[in-house]
Amino acid sequence: MTIAEDWVAGVLETLRVPRSVRLRLTRNGLTVVPVTQAHLTTQMRIFGQIDARMPGWQPIGEFGVLPAREGYMPEPDISALPEDQWNPRSSEFHEGLLPFVVEVVSPESKNRDYSTEPEHYALRGIPAYLIVDVLAASWTLLTQPENGAYQCSRSGPFGKEIDIPVAERTLTLDSSQFMRV
Repeated sequence: MTIAEDWVAGVLETLRVPRSVRLRLTRNGLTVVPVTQAHLTTQMRIFGQIDARMPGWQPIGEFGVLPAREGYMPEPDISALPEDQWNPRSSEFHEGLLPFVVEVVSPESKNRDYSTEPEHYALRGIPAYLIVDVLAASWTLLTQPENGAYQCSRSGPFGKEIDIPVAERTLTLDSSQFMRV
């Protein structure tokens, strides 16, 4: 990391922002981005489905994925860990522990969620990446990471069930419970 990157990381760690917004560091500086109620509601509904359908697993969200690669540490909206691997004091988890990640699309994150994040998660070997697009009322599930790209893709409208492979089992999410903007 450069001195500037260290300074920015320190500033971001000490800033306190309301839960209804996110800070994004872009080429143009720090940007405050609102998070829609559809984003938050959908995130909570996915948490509830993981909790109800995967006994012994802990839904997690708003965490960093270790290690940072090329100066970037993704922060997925949702994943889950076996309860024996979950540390409630941690806000960062190693990529090798994550069986899947979910990003809920916001207006400011659409390009990143569809274009940038798939490569980051595939390079990390995360077996499944689900994009929940509350703007278009659709979802895309990417699986089988190989050579920095996901080899399989499935998509559908809200209302369809989504089967996510999770450590020799399947997590089935009911996308009719997701909220659209």
